[in-house]
Amino acid sequence: MEELYKALDEVIYYITDSKEYKLCLELKDRMSSNSDINDKIVKIKKLQKEYIKSNYDEAKKQELDKINEELLKIPIYKVYLDNLEVVNQMIDYVKDSLNDYFYKLFNE
Repeated sequence: MEELYKALDEVIYYITDSKEYKLCLELKDRMSSNSDINDKIVKIKKLQKEYIKSNYDEAKKQELDKINEELLKIPIYKVYLDNLEVVNQMIDYVKDSLNDYFYKLFNE
């Protein structure tokens, strides 16, 4: 069991020590003081809820898409999303590998 914890710690360290993860944290911190980004994110969250409650009204979807496009035009946010995607891919890879491992362990 000790080996499992050590291996898991190594995987977590690998991800949290990656340049993408560190850049995500830095950009997230910098974006937290950007009122334009924060206002758009709040508006998107509100519109997402309205969109679902409206039974997927096309007008709400278009408004949501418009604000999303505006947000993606902000360079710091775009860089953040690109790096977040890399971090999420690393996490998904580990998750998939663990799922495969435990599936084989318990089913074969």
